[in-house]
Amino acid sequence: MSALPRSLVAIGLLLVVTTGCLGLVDDGEPATPAVDGEAAVEAYESIDGVHAVVETTITHGDNTEHSESAVWLRPASGAVREVIREPDSRRGNVVVGNGSQLWVYNESRDVVRTQSYERGQGDAIRMNTFLRQVFDAVAASDNKTVQSPPTVGMGPAPSVPVEDEAGAAVRNATTRVENYTASYEGTETVAGRETHVVELAPSGDVPTVASDLRIRYHLDTEHYFPVKVTQSMTVNGKEFRIVSEYTNVEFGPGIPDSRFRFDPPEDASVVDLDESQETFETRAAASANVSVTLPEPDVPDWYELSRIGVLRGEITTVTVFYRNDAGDVLYVSRHSEPRSTGSAEGDTVGVGGTEGRYVATDSLGSVVWSCGDGPQYAVVSVEGSLSRSEIVAIARSVGCE
Repeated sequence: MSALPRSLVAIGLLLVVTTGCLGLVDDGEPATPAVDGEAAVEAYESIDGVHAVVETTITHGDNTEHSESAVWLRPASGAVREVIREPDSRRGNVVVGNGSQLWVYNESRDVVRTQSYERGQGDAIRMNTFLRQVFDAVAASDNKTVQSPPTVGMGPAPSVPVEDEAGAAVRNATTRVENYTASYEGTETVAGRETHVVELAPSGDVPTVASDLRIRYHLDTEHYFPVKVTQSMTVNGKEFRIVSEYTNVEFGPGIPDSRFRFDPPEDASVVDLDESQETFETRAAASANVSVTLPEPDVPDWYELSRIGVLRGEITTVTVFYRNDAGDVLYVSRHSEPRSTGSAEGDTVGVGGTEGRYVATDSLGSVVWSCGDGPQYAVVSVEGSLSRSEIVAIARSVGCE
């Protein structure tokens, strides 16, 4: 599965269809698949299992990142196993989901994070729901809307990158696109398999740093499984492209149930994210239940504390959230140790005797800094009107507490 959330999957990895956006065949007539949503879903859910290699290539300007994983899937149940082969820094990492529980194993750190499958899926719709809606919409030339993207197994939704934290010059974040227009583009052959091609584009303005967003699905004409997914867009003036392709695909290979169970290594640290996440309404309640120091930023008077979130694990993260009357969100996070490496695009700013990075996009502004080998902090203004100087001032009020 592929690249982002850098655990399974960018594998996988929405829509409004209008009469005028259907693909055309050579004689100028709209191309339509000879199948409706019900038939597509029936074919997809009848897949007993899939075994394949997933190769994902991410390009942004002159930078290229490649990943490769071996995957086993049972699409109807959502069961999945991914074993990462490349890059070397993540080789041996494993992601396993059985429809009720999800395990993410980091071999180099010998840490297993586990949580409920539903929490891991988030709000994304399943692939079968997507197939029903898109093929019914194309066949009827009718207006249909999907407000959250599909998943394949535990595959993430198509997403738009933003530049907002050290060590991640470009990362993926969920877009706020609510409607997509789908066009049926006929059939193409991918890795020797005939596929239906459906392309998605945002319907209306996209309130993110990305522009020219397109998502193209190549769906196997027999099983309606997405053997290739391409996301392309322009980010901060540079082309950004994610191509995830299944190779050596076997349908119905007879996968044993044991493939979708995970027994953590004996010496591994196990973090249960369902139990380790807490939310508090007041600073007093959080302080009474958290051993680390809570950030105490000086925020503008028009922002009020909304909640405090705590995530315990290998790295403990405390995040203090604020909100104003317009609904704009400001938050300040403290990580018990640095969680990023490398350098991000952005400007260097001084924070409490150390250097931080200020990064801005169309949808947020942020400052991230680390206090030596100690905690790492971040101040992020989401869709707010805070200026660079105001965000930097908040960061300096926290410093290296």
